Formats: sequence, C-alpha cells, structure tokens
Amino acid sequence: MMKRVLQVMLVTVLMLVISSCNVHHIYFVRHAEKAGAMQKDPPLTEAGMQRAGELSTLLDKKKIKAVYSTQTIRTIHTAKPLADKLDLPVQLYTPDTVANLLTKLKAGRKNSLVVGHSNTVLPMLVMTGVKPEKNEIPDWEYDNLFRVTFLHKSRNDVSVRLKALKFGQPSKPL
Repeated sequence: MMKRVLQVMLVTVLMLVISSCNVHHIYFVRHAEKAGAMQKDPPLTEAGMQRAGELSTLLDKKKIKAVYSTQTIRTIHTAKPLADKLDLPVQLYTPDTVANLLTKLKAGRKNSLVVGHSNTVLPMLVMTGVKPEKNEIPDWEYDNLFRVTFLHKSRNDVSVRLKALKFGQPSKPL
C-alpha cells in the first residue's frame, strides 16, 4: 500500500514538473512616463522611474530569463530596473527585427519582458497570435501590462492566451 502511495506521489510531482516546463509567458509593456514630449529621445520622468521600479518589483519573481527593449532612453530605463535586479542584460531590438524576436521568444519557452511603445505593443501582441481588446494605447496611458501565455500541449499544439493587467499608479487622461 505504501509503495503505491509513493508511486502516485512521484507521478504527480513528475506531471507538475513536466507541465510547468510547457508553459511560458511573454510580458509586454509600453515604456513608463516620459519627460518632454517635444524631445527626440526623452528620458523618464520621476513618475516614470517610479513606475519602472514597480514593474521590476511586480516581475522579479516571475522567472524572467530575458529582457528586451527598443533603442530609446525611455524604454531602456523602463526595462533596466528588472534587468539589473535579475542580473540580465537589456537586449535591444529594432522595428525590422520584431518578427524574428517574437518567433524566437515563442519558441524559446522562457519567460521574457518586452518593452515597446504605444504604437508597437498592440501589433506585437497580434503577432504572437492573440487579439487585444484595445485598438490603441493613448499617449497618456502607461499602466498597461500584457501577459501572453503559451501552453505547449504537444510539439505542434500550442494554446496562446492574453491577460491584460494594470500596474502602478492608474494613468489619467491629460
């Protein structure tokens, strides 16, 4: 009887381990609040730096293995607190490499963060295979965090889900 209980427990633990390896998440976020809209490459405001810290705190236990950002000061500084906390580099991407990046992230089965812009985050979500409820991210809105979950049922059977989240202080219209 005891041997049977141990076998059931072992199978249960094994199933949990296997199933956890078959799920990964890509988190997408727009950069935090930027200063000086008229500047070509504005830095984050004080509120933006705080939001970047809140993002870091929110994601630091999510087993993030890679952090990606566009080549702007505001996106890099949004990504950097988490990357620093996890001792990861902020890997840069450009608009012409987005398709390759997303293909790599979908297949890589590693939790990742991708920091983009109000006009790039939603199209990237669509490229992962999900349909966001939003049609656009307004210029004043910085509190969205999108989690795309990939559940690998078999080699060729992957379920993709989107969860729209909010974080930090709620954004308010200008």
